[in-house]
Amino acid sequence: MDSILYSVITLLLLTGGVLLLMHEYNKKTPLSEINEQAPQLTPLSKEEGEDHFSTLMNAITPEWYWRVNHEYIDFLQATIKRMKMAEINNTPGLFEAQRRCSDLNSAVYKYYDNIKKRCVNGEKVSPSDLDVLNLRQCFHEFSTEAYPALVVLIWPENQRPWVNPAEV
Repeated sequence: MDSILYSVITLLLLTGGVLLLMHEYNKKTPLSEINEQAPQLTPLSKEEGEDHFSTLMNAITPEWYWRVNHEYIDFLQATIKRMKMAEINNTPGLFEAQRRCSDLNSAVYKYYDNIKKRCVNGEKVSPSDLDVLNLRQCFHEFSTEAYPALVVLIWPENQRPWVNPAEV
């Protein structure tokens, strides 16, 4: 038990010594030297930003997403927009499924526009950015879960077989 106590005290003393040395080094370093060490991030020009945005979207958008999106819009025109409210209310879960698809579709465009605006304003948006991750999640959730579930509610005979997107 004593050896554990001595080990903890030794580690605390060593950590304190390192922190003290770091503090002293930072006091002695001139401000001009610190400024020179900071990376200079120059904003992208409008053309570079548009190119970066195109490259980023090509990298993160699944190949099949826009086809599914257009299919969804055609599906809405052919079915739900032609239905009476009584028909919509008589189909359990239809309103909620359509609302989920609509929300996800709107979120895709919102994230898409936000990322484009940031890129055009000179920011180099990384693939690990929160908006990019959210956009990817919306792509996936809309096309592999929400839209197929909506189709099944109206046309159960046209239920899609499960397809692994990685194999497409």
